[in-house]
Amino acid sequence: MNRQMWNFIQRSRGVLQIKPLGCLSNHSPSFCSGCEPGQYYECQSCGYLQPWCKGAADDYFELCDHCWGLAEQMHNVIKIPMESEK
Repeated sequence: MNRQMWNFIQRSRGVLQIKPLGCLSNHSPSFCSGCEPGQYYECQSCGYLQPWCKGAADDYFELCDHCWGLAEQMHNVIKIPMESEK
């Protein structure tokens, strides 16, 4: 589904008080207890509105899980760690 249609549907579901598309609670209730309606964010890489449970919780918190996975693969290829050294 293209980004404009996906984002339109996500916003519409928020207005209608329906949990966001792609919420992991349907597939992994132990991971996500269910996002509330309107709990989504815009991935800064792909521009899709993703449910909160599909956000990478690390140095790249603004990326969805899919884009984070691509970034991780890129970092593995060029041998630069994903996490900043503290």
